[in-house]
Amino acid sequence: MINRILVPLDGSRMSERALDVAIELAGGLNSTIVALRVVEPAIGSADLPNAPDPLLAAQKSEAETYVAQVCDRLTVLGIDADCHVFVGDVARHIIRFAEFVQCDLVVMSSHGLGDGGWHVLGSVAQKVLHTARLPVMIVGPGTLETPREEVPQVEMANARP
Repeated sequence: MINRILVPLDGSRMSERALDVAIELAGGLNSTIVALRVVEPAIGSADLPNAPDPLLAAQKSEAETYVAQVCDRLTVLGIDADCHVFVGDVARHIIRFAEFVQCDLVVMSSHGLGDGGWHVLGSVAQKVLHTARLPVMIVGPGTLETPREEVPQVEMANARP
């Protein structure tokens, strides 16, 4: 049984397609979608871990706003949602968080970086696919060619903090 589906999001059109696939699965299985956005600090920001980083703070704030909108959108669709934002290594956080919250499946996008072989998967998708101890569904770039109905958007006034 698939009770919890983790969907790593980065705000891109591809990650939104993975969310669409997860919505279809969750609706049919009565599953909860766990939306996760991981903000990776810029190179060099780890050198001064206690120093304020205005760029990172802005990226985290934008990520929190985005994830709140995703949660609200899922709620409007009648899907249970659990949404989170973390800062750190993207692949590592996806894998650890999926295990921590006991997800049954990860649905994520690949950015389609090449014509064949393993180069088709983005580095994050490849790391998650080969390291996670749970099933991983990769939504590839060909999925973008299929038009989808628009998913209702929720105004920011209803966004969760």
